[in-house]
Amino acid sequence: MLFTIVESFSPSDGDRWTSYCQWRGLAFTEFGSIDGILRPSLLSDLEGEDWNHIDHENFRVHLITDYDYAVQKHHQIGQGDLVGLKFSEHDESDPRFLGFDLIDGYYDVSLLTNWGNDVDSINRSLSPNALILSCQTVMEIQQELLRTSNTDPHVEGCQIVSIYCPRGN
Repeated sequence: MLFTIVESFSPSDGDRWTSYCQWRGLAFTEFGSIDGILRPSLLSDLEGEDWNHIDHENFRVHLITDYDYAVQKHHQIGQGDLVGLKFSEHDESDPRFLGFDLIDGYYDVSLLTNWGNDVDSINRSLSPNALILSCQTVMEIQQELLRTSNTDPHVEGCQIVSIYCPRGN
């Protein structure tokens, strides 16, 4: 499992939350997506020891490889949400599992929460936490987007990510 620290986004954000839900045309109760526009990474100005705990693959420097270090960084940053994620070996039976997101090839924009506003299959499938709860469903949506929007740079290389609440890891 990898970890990231992202800006919080929830109903407590008032007008920002209300505007987003109105734009989406959906009523969410919480927000589990790791969309980098709505929930940007709070990992910045990496230095020294940080580089020993960062996922260097494909320049994913906003992902931490070690849970204990992620907790330490989260405390050091003092805000945001610590999120666990997997790009493979998804485990829907894990009690920490929150759902699936579909992230663009840049590891930044969620095709579910910040791109596919007009895609009916996405809107029908999003749960109240802004994630998809079934691996089969998110795979079908990914295939649909690759078939219908494969020239869009966000769709090209998109990846399924399972999202977890890392507490109790």
